Amino acid sequence: MFKSLYSGVSGLNANLTHLDVIGNNIANSNTVGFKSGRVTFNEMLTQTIRSASRPVSGGLGGTNPQQIGLGTKVGSIDTNFNQGNFQTTGKKTDLAIQGPGFFILSDGTSNVYTRAGIFGLDSENTLVNPSTGLRVQGVMADADGVLGTGPMTDIFIDPSLVVPASPSSSIRLMGNLDSASDAKGTIMQSQSFMVAGDQNDELLDLPLGLADNNMISIGGKDNLGNDLSAATMVVSSTTTLGDLRDFLQNSLQAGGHNANVAIQADGTFQVTNSAGYDLEGLALIGGSQFNSVFNFGTVADSGTSDSGQVLAYADGADLATDLFTFEGASLDLVVGDIMNLGGTVGGEATTPVNITVAAATNLDDIMDQLRFSLGITSSAGEINAQGQMILTGEPGLDNAISSISVSEQGVDNTSLTSAFSYNTTQEAVDQKTFSMATVTYDSLGNQHNINFEFEKEPGLNQWRWTASMDGGEVISAGESGTVSFNTNGSISNFTYDNGATGITFNPNVGGTQGADPVTLDVDYGEVGALTGLTQFAGSGSLQAIADGFGTGKLVDFNIDQSGTITGIFSNDTMRNIGRIGMASFSNADGLMREANNTYRRSGNSGQPSETFAGTGNGITLVPGALETSNVDLAKEFTNLVVAQRAFQANSRVITTADKIAQELVNLIR
Repeated sequence: MFKSLYSGVSGLNANLTHLDVIGNNIANSNTVGFKSGRVTFNEMLTQTIRSASRPVSGGLGGTNPQQIGLGTKVGSIDTNFNQGNFQTTGKKTDLAIQGPGFFILSDGTSNVYTRAGIFGLDSENTLVNPSTGLRVQGVMADADGVLGTGPMTDIFIDPSLVVPASPSSSIRLMGNLDSASDAKGTIMQSQSFMVAGDQNDELLDLPLGLADNNMISIGGKDNLGNDLSAATMVVSSTTTLGDLRDFLQNSLQAGGHNANVAIQADGTFQVTNSAGYDLEGLALIGGSQFNSVFNFGTVADSGTSDSGQVLAYADGADLATDLFTFEGASLDLVVGDIMNLGGTVGGEATTPVNITVAAATNLDDIMDQLRFSLGITSSAGEINAQGQMILTGEPGLDNAISSISVSEQGVDNTSLTSAFSYNTTQEAVDQKTFSMATVTYDSLGNQHNINFEFEKEPGLNQWRWTASMDGGEVISAGESGTVSFNTNGSISNFTYDNGATGITFNPNVGGTQGADPVTLDVDYGEVGALTGLTQFAGSGSLQAIADGFGTGKLVDFNIDQSGTITGIFSNDTMRNIGRIGMASFSNADGLMREANNTYRRSGNSGQPSETFAGTGNGITLVPGALETSNVDLAKEFTNLVVAQRAFQANSRVITTADKIAQELVNLIR
């Protein structure tokens, strides 16, 4: 009877413990990094009333034991280390742990462990838990930013930390140099110069509007009413004016018309009629432009009639006295005439050059003298297939040709002046210069500006480059050279003048003393590739980037997913300061809970394995976030109801046993 009393009491005690654990879980539902607890129960020892018996062979069978339990007891109170959710805070020293592992905190004597990554800097710039003052453990980096591998120590963020200067040793050049950067001269083009056509001139080379396979026929009648047309002629690339004359004459004579055709010195066709009657409306028909020249009209009996003038494009060997304008006007030059040649170059009138026309003076002679009068020495003139004189001036705006004047001395020769009027087909431009600049550093961290200028060598895929310094620094080697490009725009060669292998300058100027000379290796890109300097048509952004940096002071720091603390310095560099350590245990459930959401190792937790996040151990840090409690309130409230009911049930066992005991006492009444 009294066993039930004790069983009920044990049940009350066990469920009270369960309620305590549930209450603690609910109380810490908002505690950062808190891990909920769990209670399990075990049955207590039982009292055996009768032991079990074995079956007897050929007799009775076996019997089961008779046992009465003595109640329950708390079997274990476990910690649930399941991952909690993350709460973003944005504070750079707040850290959440993803995966197993604990932060290591020290009071200077012993270590405790926590999942709550609420950290900050104290007055001595040590990384601590600000609510307890426990110091975060990790490793510090040396002066070069190399992280240590020794024992864990306090994390100290030294605000006076300085990164020493690193002198520049290389400079990278990038961008496109415009392939069309040569200085250009003015190109001037005259009207077409003409000469009288002769029998050897091919029709397709003459300004008659004819094309290959054009058909030419004869038009007109005699005054007897007979048609003059007897045949047609097909124009080919070899048909000449002599062939055309023969066709006209043969066609007339084949039709019984006694007529002769001759090509005169001025380029006209003359028809002589001795047929005994007039030839009316005589013409050669082959197109409107052609027809306007070869229209003879009426050729009277025993008379003559001329066509229009047939002009051919002049070439350089044609005599000055034989030249015509494109419209057919003679230049009216005769032996002994004096021509005045000149113009305006670079905004100033040139000194006129006079040329006296001789019997052998030709168009090339005039062109050469005109070039001389304009100061053109680096390029030859040209008489093209259309009889136009093309002059190319010296490169650059200082040599820009704005006008050309040709006149006859003492005579108002408008035909001559008109023939030597020029159109500008290309304006003069100066050589383009491209530049880029960057900052370099000496061994003391002083800045030195270096400038590069590139100027294309005319007509070549090659540029001259020069380097200069703003502050008066002395470049002792490698201040100039050449860079060449392939036809596909890729770099083919980069050289220094005077056998230098890099750019060396003395930085000790302007009050700066004690710095070592600086030698820069120029990285212009891979030869044959488009990785550095290129040469294509069109301009592009040019950039020079040097390595090295000046002295920098610590201005800020960041913590990454591996726990590495990286300092940000005033010289735009970054360097490791330290790394936050982590600990893992073979049996984290064996850790002893301590105050302030910490744990301490126990005999069953195993020794802590000190490690770091991000080293293949499944541990990652989430900067700017905290791990929330993993308490499931819905589950805890359910457990609370279960524990309450169990407590009530056990209390009913005790009250029932009490009533039975009361009835037993009442038996003696």
